[in-house]
Amino acid sequence: MDLALNSLGHAVELLTHPAVLFAIAVAVVWGACCGVLPGVGSGLGIGVVVPLTFSMDAVTAVAFLVTISVAVSFSNSLPAVLLGVPASPAAFLTAIDGYALHKQGKSGLALGSTLFGAVLGQLVSIPFFVLLVVPLSTLTYTFLSPELFALYCLGLVAVVSLTGKNVIKGLMAAALGVAISLVGPDPVNAVARFSFDVPELRGGFQTIPAVLGLVTISEIIRSMRQNYNWEDILPTSKSMARFPGFRALKPIYRPVATGALIGTLIGAIPGMSGTASAVMSYQQAKLTSKTPEKFGKGSIEGVAANESAANASQAGEMVPTLGLGIPGSDSMVLVLGALMLQGFVPGPMLMQESPELLHATVAGLLGGSLLLLAFGWPLARLLLRVIHLDRRVILPLVFVVTHVGIYSLRQSLFDVIVLLGFGIIGYFMIRYGYSTAAAAIGLLLGAGFESNLRQGMLLADSSFWQFVSRPWTASILLAALALLAYGIYGTVKTTRRERAQLAAAQNQPPV
Repeated sequence: MDLALNSLGHAVELLTHPAVLFAIAVAVVWGACCGVLPGVGSGLGIGVVVPLTFSMDAVTAVAFLVTISVAVSFSNSLPAVLLGVPASPAAFLTAIDGYALHKQGKSGLALGSTLFGAVLGQLVSIPFFVLLVVPLSTLTYTFLSPELFALYCLGLVAVVSLTGKNVIKGLMAAALGVAISLVGPDPVNAVARFSFDVPELRGGFQTIPAVLGLVTISEIIRSMRQNYNWEDILPTSKSMARFPGFRALKPIYRPVATGALIGTLIGAIPGMSGTASAVMSYQQAKLTSKTPEKFGKGSIEGVAANESAANASQAGEMVPTLGLGIPGSDSMVLVLGALMLQGFVPGPMLMQESPELLHATVAGLLGGSLLLLAFGWPLARLLLRVIHLDRRVILPLVFVVTHVGIYSLRQSLFDVIVLLGFGIIGYFMIRYGYSTAAAAIGLLLGAGFESNLRQGMLLADSSFWQFVSRPWTASILLAALALLAYGIYGTVKTTRRERAQLAAAQNQPPV
């Protein structure tokens, strides 16, 4: 508890530094602008500005990236309420109830519930985040190479939650990422491997261009190829409703508190998204509401519960990312890559080696939430103008800026080629149902996976049984095996159900 309170105190102290506070303010505006455009979420919002963080000091960069996720999650709900178009999957329930309130002439009530649900949910989740991530630091002295290898296995297997319906394709994507990470020097004898006489490959693929290509550029290419009738859904009026009184928002406090707890806990499970926590929170709020009949027809409790859980999951996703080195979502893949390039090593030894990383993360979560609480309403009015921007202009601009940013890192044309090449690979992976997030996680974790395996086997005198029979190693590997078996079972069950439905549809007589 003392360690947790100490972390919160250091985070508040960081917020008094002008450079950190300015970075958080810029991140709030940038993240809010990204979140308000459908399809441009935290993955793209973080991916575009990752190259800019390398000119910052490490603490400022961490606070900056974390705050972007906070702002994106809030602003995702604005087009959901005003246009009925969720800017992210987690906002689709907000689109149902929020847009219903908007059509009833209660736009102010819907937006007020959204703002306070998002901000209060985020604030409530911060203490839970610290209390969850700090105990992981007590594992420092019991974790050697075998235990770290087991954690990497758990991280790679956790991609079953990022793969959609087909776990096999997800594991294949993760294997591709691991294979890419093998290019470069051997972790034991430093001999170059798989370089194919290309001098630039002797040190391996640069992490940031490869990950940004898989996660960000692939999504930009996919979005640019979509046919989207943007003009058909633009609002005819730019008027903005008045902010509701605090008495009108009284029913949202209980669902906000419950949603924050659900969002933090569910978000802390590697691979679980804000969508899952939002759905669970929404269902729980409906079960305990005095007016469940309003849900789906314009309920501020439903809006607040959904937004609270979706935003609290941002803090939850940071728990495995920092405490175990396992990214909690696709946007956390980019954050993890940026941290590793800054020299940080997230994991069980976090508090001993890099306590400032945790302090900066809490500062970003807390500072972003407080700024949204103070300026969220006027910012929402301002962001209504962003909704009118044409994605046919925005997406190509983002595409170019990302390439320029990568080139500016090392003035390397090869990095730009890697970025574009992996972006094309990622686009075809998305097209054929393979998870780019799983491939990116494999790429990020592959080097640690191999090096800890090799070093652990040396520590165990090349005895496989001695390697896997260590108590913590065996426990984590069994958890990874159980997670893998559960994922495969879910895939088989889903496939059988789809085949049964298809067979029933084919046997149904024509009308």
